[in-house]
Amino acid sequence: MAEQVVVFCSNYRRELEALNLPENYGDIEVIYFPSRCGMPSIEWTKLKEQLPEVGDDQELHVVSCGGITGLAQTQLIADRHYNYDFKQCYHLITSPDLAEYYIRKGFYLVSSGWLAYWRDILEGWGFDQPTAVKFFKETTRAILLLDTGVDPAAETNLQEFAGYIERPRETVKVGLDYLKLLLSNRVLKTRAEISSQADKTQLAEKQKEFADFAMALDLLNTLARVRQEEAVLESMKNMFHMLFAPKAVNFTSAAHAVAASNPAVINDEDSFIVPVQGSSGLLGYLEIIGVNQPRYLAQYKKLADKIVNICGLAIENARHYQTIKDLSNTDGLTGIANRRKLEEHLAQEWRRLLREKKPLTLMMCDIDFFKRYNDLYGHQAGDDCLKAVANVLADHSQRSGDLAARYGGEEFTLGFTHK
Repeated sequence: MAEQVVVFCSNYRRELEALNLPENYGDIEVIYFPSRCGMPSIEWTKLKEQLPEVGDDQELHVVSCGGITGLAQTQLIADRHYNYDFKQCYHLITSPDLAEYYIRKGFYLVSSGWLAYWRDILEGWGFDQPTAVKFFKETTRAILLLDTGVDPAAETNLQEFAGYIERPRETVKVGLDYLKLLLSNRVLKTRAEISSQADKTQLAEKQKEFADFAMALDLLNTLARVRQEEAVLESMKNMFHMLFAPKAVNFTSAAHAVAASNPAVINDEDSFIVPVQGSSGLLGYLEIIGVNQPRYLAQYKKLADKIVNICGLAIENARHYQTIKDLSNTDGLTGIANRRKLEEHLAQEWRRLLREKKPLTLMMCDIDFFKRYNDLYGHQAGDDCLKAVANVLADHSQRSGDLAARYGGEEFTLGFTHK
């Protein structure tokens, strides 16, 4: 008979099967209860009657997710680091702080298990498609899948659900690390209370690993808000300085890296290298040099492997943000600055030159008889004319303060400063 019994929502069956608790920890049995999504909470005493019998000599752990009432605190699996009782199931796979950050951004968070039954859940809420569309448009900016990577149909289900409620969709790959650490922390703590000092030592290591991982998620929460690539890289280095207290942290982009695709450890005693991956592929290599406590090097490397690719996503997000910002400031036809960028640039240069007591020149020009030319030779010729004028003006924008811009229609400006 198993020493410990874990009672889990059936929506997370794939995740639990992937973690394989009985094989990895032994003396553990996993029991699943039907999902309560879209249904009222159920009393634990009633639910227990529907489950296989649990002996009095077995330690019982239950994941509530807000769907079960009447549970004793000693039986409820909760996040001890945050002193947080789970009210939503996504708190099992990511930190409450990171989840709260996405919620504040207007995302509706879902798991792959939830998406597998989204039609039944909406029906349980009493929604048809018009009411579902109205509800989510009023309350949600986009649907965000916290993907643990265990369901190959997750992206398809996300696409169908987002299309049904007419909302944009995004995916963040969270993996199983947070859930694994959460469960192992509870399982090993219980085992240590009924077992040997050796297990207590293992528990302490797991708790330290969990604490380090939780702290890393808090730091990543801050990193996710940075919008400039240089600032992301600096914040990323600071994060690893805080986690490992090394002598140096270096990032080498893939374009400049000479290292192999699977670089070796720099120094077996106190340093290592990890590749930084993004959705587009390899972004570079992170060098952690001279950690403060080399005896934890293997643990540091393991933690770095878990979080470094989230850093990669932050780098890509900053690049996407800059690309979008550049596009919003560029005239789509001519490729030079648009009126919005012009007004922003003029305000900035005006303040700078006012401090430096230097003149600013702004030339406005208009293409004469452009409408007649356009009507006579066609819109394509008119577009080519606008591009040619824009190229001439751009060629005369040589210094950092110079700016060629399309003011509107066939009107252009050229602003420049004097030495």
